[in-house]
Amino acid sequence: MMGGESMKTMQAAVFKGNGILKVEQVATPKITAPDQVLLKVHAASICGSDLHALTVPPGQVISTGVIMGHEFFGTIEEVGSGVTQYQPGDTVAVNPCLPCGECWECKHGCANLCPSPRHYGQTCDGGFAQYVVVESSQLYKLPDDIDPDAAAQTEPLACIMYSLGMSGLNPTDHVLLYGAGPIGLTYIQALRAFGITNLAVVAKGAARIEEAKKCGAPFVMNSEQETPMADVLRENWGCLADIVIDAVGRGPILTEAVHLLNSRGRILLFGLNHTAVSEVPPAVFTQKELMMIGSLGKAFPPAISLLKDKRVHTEDLVSHRMELGDIERGIELLRKKQATRVIIYPNGNIPQK
Repeated sequence: MMGGESMKTMQAAVFKGNGILKVEQVATPKITAPDQVLLKVHAASICGSDLHALTVPPGQVISTGVIMGHEFFGTIEEVGSGVTQYQPGDTVAVNPCLPCGECWECKHGCANLCPSPRHYGQTCDGGFAQYVVVESSQLYKLPDDIDPDAAAQTEPLACIMYSLGMSGLNPTDHVLLYGAGPIGLTYIQALRAFGITNLAVVAKGAARIEEAKKCGAPFVMNSEQETPMADVLRENWGCLADIVIDAVGRGPILTEAVHLLNSRGRILLFGLNHTAVSEVPPAVFTQKELMMIGSLGKAFPPAISLLKDKRVHTEDLVSHRMELGDIERGIELLRKKQATRVIIYPNGNIPQK
């Protein structure tokens, strides 16, 4: 090394391909462009899509050699020469998806649907590391005193807020939600913030059913129950659902959901798994004038507003807090449904709660 300067290294969780994630020492990243900042990662959340990416074959695509993690927040350590809106010491959340800016989608106002974006934690390095370099365009300021467990979940809450904006949700809607994992439970909190009182949740397993009830779901159905769900809904509501939300992304859910909607009902597809396949009769969409909505955007300002005002408490969903070296154990707990939400603290400072 010139001048005797040694290379700084850090701990990071690197995707090795074929379902393997390995924690190792790597070079600490450096700012290479004027619009970048160096972020010290405070906390990062393990996402269900991370689990999909680590299956074989993968349900989502991750570039081999990339540091994973796309749900994270931190403190700015250093700013590039062109960054004026942020400064060292700022606490920020990160939108991990960077549109290319040149494709048809980017040029027509739907950059969130860019087919070839850069994506922290998927196509370029993300937040399962002590430090990460990100573009300043992807940052959103957070209160310095925000609960770190909640702040690490800003990105999934932003995704949910975007989807509910697309759904045309009304406070009087009857909503049927599939899923009581981390995303499903966050949906329950968000729907309650929207004033939804007619909410039914479909969950699998006694633990998930109990978590959904604890989170405030008025009634919860077992996905493996023998009684037809349409009968249960009519018994409780006197009607079917106005909106069905699939927060899981398994093919059979869509097949079932079309028969659980009132006329002119909407299906909101949120869970994403590229290996899922559904079979649905097109005629039911025509006869009942149904609408199907896919959602892939993120609404950070509304999500941060809910967190600031404490209208949601995503910190209550956290079951495990871990150092980065324990991330494989955290992933295994989520796979076995023995954890609700796992937050990784790459630089230590795990809150004692």
